[in-house]
Amino acid sequence: MASVPAEHADLVGAPHFAHLVTVNRDGSPQSSPIWIRPARISDDGAVESIFFVTGLRYRKTLNMQREPRVALSIHGADQPYRMLEIVGTVSMEPRTSWDELDAISNTYLGTDYPYKGDDPAGWHVTVEIERVTLPNDGEQPPSVDPPAAGSDLLSPPHFAHVATVSSTGQPRSSVVWHRRPEGGGENDIEFWTSAETLKTRHLRNNPAISVSIHDEVDPYRYTELRGQAQITPIDGRQMADELTQLYWKLDQFPMDVGEMNSVAIRVETTHRVG
Repeated sequence: MASVPAEHADLVGAPHFAHLVTVNRDGSPQSSPIWIRPARISDDGAVESIFFVTGLRYRKTLNMQREPRVALSIHGADQPYRMLEIVGTVSMEPRTSWDELDAISNTYLGTDYPYKGDDPAGWHVTVEIERVTLPNDGEQPPSVDPPAAGSDLLSPPHFAHVATVSSTGQPRSSVVWHRRPEGGGENDIEFWTSAETLKTRHLRNNPAISVSIHDEVDPYRYTELRGQAQITPIDGRQMADELTQLYWKLDQFPMDVGEMNSVAIRVETTHRVG
């Protein structure tokens, strides 16, 4: 089993939001932001499992009951280039009181959960971590411009959490830069990556894709896109440089992409929530 290193353990909890990926019955991914906290911490401070609460009949709940494999991605609320990508398997226990939801709500809102119904029925979920990736090992860019309040979630400098599913049915979630494509639909986005990344390989096999984006200024404003991915080979540097100008205000992507086989992935959105 894997764990989140102690130096990144603070990302597993408030004020940071995790984007949870589950697998729909048709094999497509579903992604949504959730509150989390550590479920088990090792003696050296590493997070070995993650806890969250969910409702009785939510889509993600039904998905996890059928397929317990999940993925999570997190980017820091105040340092967005501190990122985690996690793969794991869930166990679920029935919720019979509001106590755990109130406890986690207090860490995010500073108060008990304000939207209770009459029945506390739901689920307590524990993610046993199987793999952890630190996409850039916490390296910070030269400058980060926070998004303007109320700005377009489908445009920079917001971060998209991209959900894909492998040929074996394993979901994955990763954080990307994105923008609206020229000539795209009203809710389409595109992002740059390598032809060799896991998400690209997943999408070649199964083009179903889900993307969730939350507002770093107002994290309770978020959207989810569901659709199909179109993969187009592109010049190695051009799109990376263009996105760097939008996110980092630099002329060029600072890393050497060399002869990287780059692709542009367009999300052709068929359904948008939020």
